[in-house]
Amino acid sequence: MQRILDIALNDLRIIFKDRSIWINLVILPIVISVAVGYANGAGFTGGGTVSLRVDGFDADASAMSAQFLDAVRAGNANLVLCPMDQTEADLCQLGDEALTAELAQTRLEDKVSLATLEIPSGFGAALARGEAVSVIYRSNEDATAPSYILQAVQSAATRLSGAQIAVQVGGQVADSLSFLQFSDDADRAAFLEEIRGRAAAGWAADLITVETVQAALDPATTQTSGGGFAQSIPGIASMYVMFTVLPAASAFILERKNWTLQRLATLPISRAQILGGKLLARFVMGMIQYAVLFGFGALALGVTFGSQPLTMLPVMIAYTACVTALALALTTFITTDMQAQGITLFMSLTLAPLGGAWWPLEIVPEWMRVIGHVSPIAWAMDAYREIIFYGGGIGDVIVPIAVLLAATAALFAIGVARFRFSK
Repeated sequence: MQRILDIALNDLRIIFKDRSIWINLVILPIVISVAVGYANGAGFTGGGTVSLRVDGFDADASAMSAQFLDAVRAGNANLVLCPMDQTEADLCQLGDEALTAELAQTRLEDKVSLATLEIPSGFGAALARGEAVSVIYRSNEDATAPSYILQAVQSAATRLSGAQIAVQVGGQVADSLSFLQFSDDADRAAFLEEIRGRAAAGWAADLITVETVQAALDPATTQTSGGGFAQSIPGIASMYVMFTVLPAASAFILERKNWTLQRLATLPISRAQILGGKLLARFVMGMIQYAVLFGFGALALGVTFGSQPLTMLPVMIAYTACVTALALALTTFITTDMQAQGITLFMSLTLAPLGGAWWPLEIVPEWMRVIGHVSPIAWAMDAYREIIFYGGGIGDVIVPIAVLLAATAALFAIGVARFRFSK
């Protein structure tokens, strides 16, 4: 064992003699993890108000059209109807311009507004007669916001139509009752208006409500700080472990080419000890990489790593061992240093996003999640997310650790069986 440690320490001394190692070990991983963290939502508190800006044209300007617009606003508190809801702070971003059809189209295309709503002339009179009337709705086809706007518009249309249907039915029932007589048309109109008011109040009352109950979570067991950094720190750390460990393939080829391995094999050291020492050096480099980024995340970014952060240690060990075994196996299939550099870089940049190092796998389609688990990073990230976001313990990450260790054993078996000290 001492000889394995001696070889590993010697390799580490050689690696750290190159001062540029600190750029790849510390500076670049930190910069990239911060950038990816912000891209994943770090720093967003969710406490602000999101304004869904809608350009509106009310050509009718009647009491009925005003009720419709009020119902649209009630459908979503974040809706801003322009220019009706314009403020001194220029909430509608119109400035001093008057809203025209051409300007509304331009604002829609530029996504200054998310939708336009046109109420035609005669809207109120048509409803009063019980006639069908169309409201024109246009959107910029955004995947998220316009759906909320359209829901509010459709809800307002349903409410207003329901109230009007109640008025029509009430009028027909009143006319069919011989004992119910109106003194004049104004008396009948007042009766119908009372029906309308009661129907509108009934719609507003929301007799059926959905009560949302959020499970009480222990703050100590859930991720409450750090935002996107809780995703980017373990993800980018795992990617850079690959960047740090996989170059062992290139190092083996160079040492074989320079006859360093062959000379070592002539010493009174077993070949297993030589191989073990060199792989141990790369394994230690991978663990150092993890320590740098997780330490930075905890101390500088305030990321909390669940209620049992030490549970991440066996995950780190299993993942780093897996990448070390992958480096050994790759060495046996590559013949030149240039090949080694290209292939290891390609594999790192492919397996990292595929395995969820850059973004959560939850946001990708199911088939992509299945394919993504070809990457060892996916199994490591499954474990990290369980620990960090859901307060998981060692029992919750047994499967990812077992998969990584099984892959490690298989890759080591291939690498040891095929490895040669000379070509």
